[in-house]
Amino acid sequence: MAAMEALGIRNPFPGGRSYLAAAVESTQDEARRLAEDWEERGAEPAFPAGSLLAAEEQGAGRGRVAGRRWSSAPGMDLLFTLRLSPEAATLPALPLRIGAAVCRAASDLASSIGAAFPAPLRLKWPNDLMLGDRKASGILCEAGRLGVLAGIGVNCARRAFPEELREKATSLEAELGRPVDRWALLELILGEIRIALGCSEWRTGLEPLLWRRGEEVAFAPGAAAEEGIETEPIRARLAGVDGTGALELELPGGRIESFLSGELTAGHTTR
Repeated sequence: MAAMEALGIRNPFPGGRSYLAAAVESTQDEARRLAEDWEERGAEPAFPAGSLLAAEEQGAGRGRVAGRRWSSAPGMDLLFTLRLSPEAATLPALPLRIGAAVCRAASDLASSIGAAFPAPLRLKWPNDLMLGDRKASGILCEAGRLGVLAGIGVNCARRAFPEELREKATSLEAELGRPVDRWALLELILGEIRIALGCSEWRTGLEPLLWRRGEEVAFAPGAAAEEGIETEPIRARLAGVDGTGALELELPGGRIESFLSGELTAGHTTR
């Protein structure tokens, strides 16, 4: 298990603990080990629902789509996994709720330092934070007997990316032109997530944040697309999300169809 210490932040979840590790392969896997050890053996450190593990560096974080990894240089990004109760798994559109929370928190942070993003922050269905057409944050929610593990990575301080990501990724500092306090951002995200979990009118605040809403998009439906298998995309207008969090597309002829899984891209691009 990775060496860790208490992280001195305000955690709004009652009973939640906050820890920081210098380096892990994946905060998601390490948080799962912490939860299992505490639940099954009573081992310390305690890791009840509402607890989180952050890391200065992550070597093999994973994303929703098979084969995609989230790695980082030490101290450059906000990388953490938050443990939520089993009841959170029953909430509709949990990844979207958490994504909207991250979106709002990043906007609030920018306002607090007197800065503004050159383009509005948007949430790409189901769980990526976008600045223009570049990704700044990703979310992975995994539910099981221990509850929900919500892994969140936010590009904070990076100004340079590998060649294959230069047109696809960005960071908060690169867009704001100002330093970003990762721990202040973490506190804002936690507060927004707690609000989002209890919000019954979540669609009202979420739909205006959707990336490419009202525009033509390309969408490869189904689990195959999420496994990285090439499928023929649908060209349609992104209408919104339904009450379950499924993506709503307006197909040619005006018919609205909902999709629970798949891969979304801008209409002018190909997969």
